[in-house]
Amino acid sequence: MTESTIDSANPVTRQIDTGRLSTRGRMIALFFVASGLSTFALPMIQFDPAWHGQQYWSVLGITQQIQAALHLDSPVEVLFFIPFGMVYLSLLVALGTLLLIPFRKALGYVSVAGLFLLYPFRGFLGGIRLAAFLGSPHGGDLRTLWVVLGIVMFALVGVASTDART
Repeated sequence: MTESTIDSANPVTRQIDTGRLSTRGRMIALFFVASGLSTFALPMIQFDPAWHGQQYWSVLGITQQIQAALHLDSPVEVLFFIPFGMVYLSLLVALGTLLLIPFRKALGYVSVAGLFLLYPFRGFLGGIRLAAFLGSPHGGDLRTLWVVLGIVMFALVGVASTDART
């Protein structure tokens, strides 16, 4: 298997591209993964009218309500019921990828999978799914959360595709 090299006129300064993320690229990617995971606890979903006396909810709060209503034993089961649950799972996989196997291709595949998982929750469908889960006639406004998670996933794709060892 041949490894690609970064072209240089001077053979001494040529570097072999191993496909690993640089330290700077890892730090940038970790920042975006941490930003995405922090949205799990931040109250970003707005309900109009207020649901259970609260207008702004976090995904964590919604998860606790769903777990209590459905009487689920395992918190892993809740991932399939909450909005963006699989996207948060892909962010956890991206975190594991960055910490254990920091390769650009692995991060790229995980972040593209996260973008693919964001697709069903855009626009009107996201509101309908959330309203069906929570029993609110108006549902929650998922646009802000969807945009933030989309920016995070696009940023991870950008880091994976543009990062190079120097």
